Amino acid sequence: MDHLADFLTERPAHRLLVIKSAADHASRAHKGQFRKDRKTPYITHPARVAGLVGTFNGSHVAIISAWLHDVYEDCSPEWIVKTDELIESLPLPARERRDIAAIVAALTKKNTIAGKSDRLSDSLDRILDAPPEATLVKLCDRIDNLLDSADRNGGFTKRYLASTDEVIGKLSKRAGKYGYDEALGILVEIRNSNLKRL
Repeated sequence: MDHLADFLTERPAHRLLVIKSAADHASRAHKGQFRKDRKTPYITHPARVAGLVGTFNGSHVAIISAWLHDVYEDCSPEWIVKTDELIESLPLPARERRDIAAIVAALTKKNTIAGKSDRLSDSLDRILDAPPEATLVKLCDRIDNLLDSADRNGGFTKRYLASTDEVIGKLSKRAGKYGYDEALGILVEIRNSNLKRL
């Protein structure tokens, strides 16, 4: 496995195969799920987040994490087990597999915590202790969710804007430290724009 992991790490085209395996896994895990409009397949969200992470120069570790970031929160226990197994079996160095697991875990809000705002705060605190690219994945996740909320009612948008302010406040320093200023800037710009006009 170590030889194969070295081979895949040295060859970018082969990293794409690993990303594809995570994307295929996420597609199966989210099958039959839809976004809040009840029409759009849910998998479009992890796909867009992974695309944004790539746009902002995230590594293959961050892109894989983006594909998998909602499985633990939104899928059945069976898929949680399968996702653990997938991450452990990815033909990547052990450090990268550990980073993927840590990023996905940090982005997963704990349903044992009462209240959405408390769950978000807990997740953001864990993101600050996770590998740096957890910050990038979260910024991209929030960009996509905020854009997706533009066609919802004002109450949802108002609440979501308030929680976006918390994301920006807690992750700004770390985003600057690790070079995610562009993603942060776009999130701030979207947050400050009139979403109904986007």
